[in-house]
Amino acid sequence: MGLQLLTDRARRLRRDNAEHRLSWLLRSRRLKGHRFRRQHTIGPFVVDFICIEHALVIELVGAQHVLGLPADNRRKEFLESLGYQVVRIWDSEVLSDPRTVLKKVLASL
Repeated sequence: MGLQLLTDRARRLRRDNAEHRLSWLLRSRRLKGHRFRRQHTIGPFVVDFICIEHALVIELVGAQHVLGLPADNRRKEFLESLGYQVVRIWDSEVLSDPRTVLKKVLASL
């Protein structure tokens, strides 16, 4: 019985996850025909989303990133040194106002 509760909770978390939501919004070239990849490796890092055509990296920022800010800045500097533009978007923004997030992504493209 306990295992089933954990499984149900994990499914709910995946469904409500900001990364999953943004993935759904960006998939299948839904955003003006631009192709995004999810969980793409660049050097020693795995970025949340990338549009290779426009060298745009989208990083989702949650509460866990507040503690690791220096590491996040080094990551951003590394990606920018390779010519990528890095856009950070708060998880809460994806969940509460996805239309604004998409406008921000389009403006960055």
